[in-house]
Amino acid sequence: MDSAPAAADPASVDARRSGRRRFARVGRVLPVALLQVLGTVLASRFTNPAGGPPWARHALGGPADPVVLGPLALALLVAGVVVLPWRWRWPSAVLFLTLATTVGYALVVSPRGPFVAALTMAMANAWLQGRRSAVAIVAGTSVAVLPTVDTVLGRSSVLDLSTVLLSVAWVTVTIAVSELVRVRLERVAERRRQRVEADRRRAADERVRIARELHDSVAHSMSLINLQSGVALHLGAELPEQTRDALTNIRDSSREALVELRTILGVLRSVDGVPDGDGSERTPVAGLDRVGDLVERARAAGVDVTVTIDGDPGAVHGITDRNAFRIVQESVTNVMKHAPGHRARVAIAIGPDVVDLLVEDHPSQPRPDGTRSTAPLAPTGNGVIGMRERATAVEGTLSAGPTTDGGWRVTARLPVVGAGTETVR
Repeated sequence: MDSAPAAADPASVDARRSGRRRFARVGRVLPVALLQVLGTVLASRFTNPAGGPPWARHALGGPADPVVLGPLALALLVAGVVVLPWRWRWPSAVLFLTLATTVGYALVVSPRGPFVAALTMAMANAWLQGRRSAVAIVAGTSVAVLPTVDTVLGRSSVLDLSTVLLSVAWVTVTIAVSELVRVRLERVAERRRQRVEADRRRAADERVRIARELHDSVAHSMSLINLQSGVALHLGAELPEQTRDALTNIRDSSREALVELRTILGVLRSVDGVPDGDGSERTPVAGLDRVGDLVERARAAGVDVTVTIDGDPGAVHGITDRNAFRIVQESVTNVMKHAPGHRARVAIAIGPDVVDLLVEDHPSQPRPDGTRSTAPLAPTGNGVIGMRERATAVEGTLSAGPTTDGGWRVTARLPVVGAGTETVR
């Protein structure tokens, strides 16, 4: 049996995308962690003379001695970074936790270096998610506490104005950059939404155009076929029985094709599966429960067809049900077109996990020399291609090819959920 390439599982694709997003969010924390922990540790070891940066000197420009970071200070530095991966799920909680670890670190030791890196990231994230009140509270608390903690605790005798200005600048730049990023992201999202809407409108217009063309050509021709066959039956009372049976089959088949075509036209004219006015969404094709009707039409056309269904057709749903019926329909139609004198067999086995389809035909009469007809019966159009595409669409497989006695065999295996009792028709 030919192996059709399996389509990607939507659930696994979504899981991979979600995993990449989580990795990206955690990965962005790593540079912040290195900056906060290593940068602060290095800055705390500086012994700078007057005139050094605010985080490496005392007020009035005096030299600053190195700061020894104990276990508690290091733990607070690390804790501020550890909570950042959850910033998208709980932005406000992460923001206030990061503020607590940052203020706690400033209370334990004299703050120096980029010890506010984690708090900066938490503030930017909360601002992007619309938590502006929380960001305002945290920003005000940071400006009030962090520059003054050394003076309040007696580690410095005079408040350093440059440290206060540095804190204000840090908060202002963080909020301003976050707002610029937010505006840019909104513009990108809006452009993407407009592109999607434009694609949707183009697709809807194309569907309407296809529906109009189908109505003006195929539907009109099918209506004429149905009408003419009905008139022929009405006026041809003296026609041979076989001719009347053929006309009846043409009339019934064209009427059913018109019903399906009108349903397809309704689906094409609907936009993105919007239900019709009666509140129910149209189903454009039949399922395995219609195999009996299909076989009866084939028999009326003169094809000797037997059908066996093992399992409950009602256990097969959705696209699998529709595609399974279409595969059987195409196979039986090919027998009617290419081998009307052959015997055909349809076998459907519905199991717990898969539905197996078999449609095969064999020559009815052997040749005078004892061999059977080997006329090429393979469909010359797109029938097999379409059947294989239908099987692949539900992650199934399909095989089609000639038999040794001059017939043709189509086998398919499609996934299905549930099974029922055995029925034979």
